[in-house]
Amino acid sequence: MALNRDDVVDAAWHILQSYGLGDLSMRRLAKELEVQPGALYWHVANKQELLAVLAQRMVAPLAADRAVRNDAAPRAVRSAGHDGAGPGHSDDGRTEPGHLDPARVAAEFRRLILAVRDGAEVVGVAHALDPLDLPPVPLLVAALSATGLTQRTAENTALTLVRFTLGSVTAQQTREAMGLPTTDSAPRFEAGLALILGREAVPLERSDP
Repeated sequence: MALNRDDVVDAAWHILQSYGLGDLSMRRLAKELEVQPGALYWHVANKQELLAVLAQRMVAPLAADRAVRNDAAPRAVRSAGHDGAGPGHSDDGRTEPGHLDPARVAAEFRRLILAVRDGAEVVGVAHALDPLDLPPVPLLVAALSATGLTQRTAENTALTLVRFTLGSVTAQQTREAMGLPTTDSAPRFEAGLALILGREAVPLERSDP
């Protein structure tokens, strides 16, 4: 059967999940598919494009996931006032039921990346190639714009949230790979979200790095 793009992406996904990004070379991928390396380039221009496709697959559930709406906010984040309410938002800055909540978008983005081995590195490549295209960004911009922020401010805040999330996940996945504890990762992430979004966070009880 002739090789197609889905075959290439599926095989790359398997290698990534099973062995990590370090083993995902084009030569290794070609061996997995039992083809010559040159055959891959009919379907992806280079490894960077392949990683971008994998990143899109990784975070694709965000677009349809009800978890990004504010039926329940992350436990450590509650409103501490906001510069202004907009459509879908209450006067205290929180989103109303059924509307996109930027804190939940970021939290779900984090969950999806953490579920994939070396996920932060892969998504980081895609984000570097096209910062405004990765699925979390349009969702975050929409949610933030609804609070009354200008388009430019919403975009800048969305990019800050994405980069903060990628940094948080990179640190956690690195510590996990080194066998170091990561028990503080989630509460510290939530505290960081609260700072970026201008919300009050439950104080952390521990002071470990």
